[in-house]
Amino acid sequence: MATGYEDLDTLVNQQNNLLNQQEQKQTDLINQQTQMQVDELNREKEKLDKETQKTTSGLYSSWQKQANQYGAGMEQLAQQGLANSGYAESTRTALYNTYQKSVTDTLNNANELKADYDFKITQARQNGSVQQAQAALDLYSQRLQLLTQNYELRQNREQYLYQQERDRISDQQWQKSFDEQVRQNEIENQWRQKEFDYQQQRDAVTDSQWQQQFNLSKKKSSSGSSSKKSGNLSVSGSSEYEDAYAKAYDYLQEIINVPKSVLGIFKGG
Repeated sequence: MATGYEDLDTLVNQQNNLLNQQEQKQTDLINQQTQMQVDELNREKEKLDKETQKTTSGLYSSWQKQANQYGAGMEQLAQQGLANSGYAESTRTALYNTYQKSVTDTLNNANELKADYDFKITQARQNGSVQQAQAALDLYSQRLQLLTQNYELRQNREQYLYQQERDRISDQQWQKSFDEQVRQNEIENQWRQKEFDYQQQRDAVTDSQWQQQFNLSKKKSSSGSSSKKSGNLSVSGSSEYEDAYAKAYDYLQEIINVPKSVLGIFKGG
């Protein structure tokens, strides 16, 4: 189901995958480094065991040479006639005790050194664990930052979509207002045109009336006829005036649809 945030979800998944890969690589690297230290310490322990064995073997060989009846010390005692004496036995005992003490000291020293190596091994592993914990903490901090960035991106997307919708509504309102203004302007222009046509017709009627009056006056002044003839001319002029008015009246009523009661004022009531 589409949510509108598929691109952001894809980005977050990619970032999380990269962080997981980074975490795994850091863990592997720390483990490798730790194992290298442990292996080096174990090799030192092996060398110590070999040196201890070599030392104890040398002590044993030395003791055997000294305590053996054919050894230099025992031969000297034999030459002195003390081969089977208590002094010879005491010498052998002393040599053995010295040998045992040397072996014990060597083994104790070796054990102390091995214990120190074991401690260093434990410490190396602990340091590796600390490094892994620190790396995990750093990655956790990065994940928090990514979550914050993702939230901000979503908020910005919401704000953008909201503003986009607001602009769309504003454009629709403006277009509606503009269309209404255009319609009103068209109506106003039509009304002005009708007023203009009406005024032209009115002017035509006025001019016709004036021309008729002018022609009538001219005839009156030039004919010198009797009052009866003038009366006939007046009636004739009046008939022409009424015909012209009737035509103008019908035209005006057609173009502006003005009631006859209103146009009647131009006829004199």
